[in-house]
Amino acid sequence: MPLRTVSAALLACLLTAPGMLLHAADGPSPRIVGGNQAPADFWPWMAQLAIDDPDVDNGYLLCGASQISPRWVLTAHHCTQYQNDAPATADRMFVYIGETERKGTFPQPGRIAVEGIYRHQNYNNFSFAHDLALLRIPATSNSQWPSLADDDTFNALNNRSRSQRDEAVTALGWGQTGSGNLSTRLREVQLDYIPKSICNELSTLSIPASTICAAELNPINGINQDTCFGDSGGPLFIGEDPNPWLVGLTSFGLENCASGAPAGYNHVTTEIAEIERLTTLGGVPLVDMTVNGANTTRYYQPLNGTQNITATLRNNSTRNTATNATVSRSLDGGLTTSARFDWNGCSALASATRCTVASSLAAGASRTGSVAVTDSSGADQVVTLTLSASADENDYRRRNDDRVQEIAFSDNPDLALSAAQQTSSPTRARLTLTLSNRSPLNAATNTGISFPLPANTQLVNGPALGCQQSNPVYCPVGNLSPEQSEILTLEFTTDTGINQVFTFTANADQNDIPGDTDAEADITVQYNATVNTAAGDSSGDGGASLWLGLMALLLGVRLRQH
Repeated sequence: MPLRTVSAALLACLLTAPGMLLHAADGPSPRIVGGNQAPADFWPWMAQLAIDDPDVDNGYLLCGASQISPRWVLTAHHCTQYQNDAPATADRMFVYIGETERKGTFPQPGRIAVEGIYRHQNYNNFSFAHDLALLRIPATSNSQWPSLADDDTFNALNNRSRSQRDEAVTALGWGQTGSGNLSTRLREVQLDYIPKSICNELSTLSIPASTICAAELNPINGINQDTCFGDSGGPLFIGEDPNPWLVGLTSFGLENCASGAPAGYNHVTTEIAEIERLTTLGGVPLVDMTVNGANTTRYYQPLNGTQNITATLRNNSTRNTATNATVSRSLDGGLTTSARFDWNGCSALASATRCTVASSLAAGASRTGSVAVTDSSGADQVVTLTLSASADENDYRRRNDDRVQEIAFSDNPDLALSAAQQTSSPTRARLTLTLSNRSPLNAATNTGISFPLPANTQLVNGPALGCQQSNPVYCPVGNLSPEQSEILTLEFTTDTGINQVFTFTANADQNDIPGDTDAEADITVQYNATVNTAAGDSSGDGGASLWLGLMALLLGVRLRQH
């Protein structure tokens, strides 16, 4: 089971030593095969780990890594070993953060010395279980890094349908590109996430509980994709967001990279307690602060009203205490508004934008308070209140630090319009439009829907609906009480059979909530098409034969070398 690290000097001989495992620092490194060159500056937290192995002449050991705070870099445990399995020392390890070009151990601009190495206490050098380590570095000015995926985020990925798992995760690295050479520039590849049960069926390897899997099961134009030697320790994350949810670290795979066989990635979500322990051991503990409240998309108040928003500041860490747990607030979009904290210790500070809720907040502990937002503008407006959680310690999951809440101060309704196609034929199509008044306070009178009618098209049931057969067409809907919806069904005919774009706009006697765009709906109407069916599987009928082919392939492959 070769790891996906590699020695830049010994790559050729490693690949000709049959049956050997790739080792940690020297060895486990998956390569990016079949991917693309990563855009410059898009992944400023991506790190290269270079190790000066005393037994390697004119070269160095290469791994990937991810910066997760100003002082911490996350990588694979096996990336912190020399090629003989001995633990590497910090004085021989260097990282480069945010670089596109592959560097080395010799002094180059941007080289950062590693201050300390903190390895997972339960790492297994044979199964590669818990293949994780943290590197403490001097504080950097970089303020952008990924968030470690929580249980809800990972479970949502794991529960996706097969078609939704296609190309669901991204890996980065400077490893082999399929030509036997390392890449000089950072590369990225989108892979299919593979749930553990399916991975166990597809792989001849023993997959530890601390490992998740990814591969390319549906290569486009026959181009296989994978991580490979040199990519070990690098990130596996959901989607292609520059501030993503990090779910895995490249760990191991079969010797034949990009064969379609699953590769193993350390399951970061299951390692949170150990990450907290190691950062505390290293003297720079990390925490997970959150601020939560009612799951309300928008609050509504009359003009010059006051909205009280209750929220809970929580230390969601598994073991680490948060020092000076603080909630901050900001208002955006308001003409004349004010806000006031009502948390213990902050209630008297009417103009405060930060509130230190507790000097010490233990793991799992929380404090609940509220913020009162008052309008004094006398004009319709929607303001956005952002509450942010923080502490003296850095946060390893910053994507859940903020709670963003809209508040509409208005005496008008809040119209929303949606459109969906129900049926089609070569010359006919049926649409349903849903017009809603989302305001719980204000009614909408004489509502209707208007739309330009495309050429060579007729609204068949327009007279029955009382529509004005002008252009644009206007169809009345009637009065809408607060939080009431009405559905309008429209039947169209065309003599062209060509798909058409419709733009529908909601109308009422009153103005809509300012700044909204959801009172308009665009839809492409398809003729002679299958519509309103369950989402299909993008892999089609070829998926079964592909998976059977993978099984046959896996039976004959060798483990990757170290």
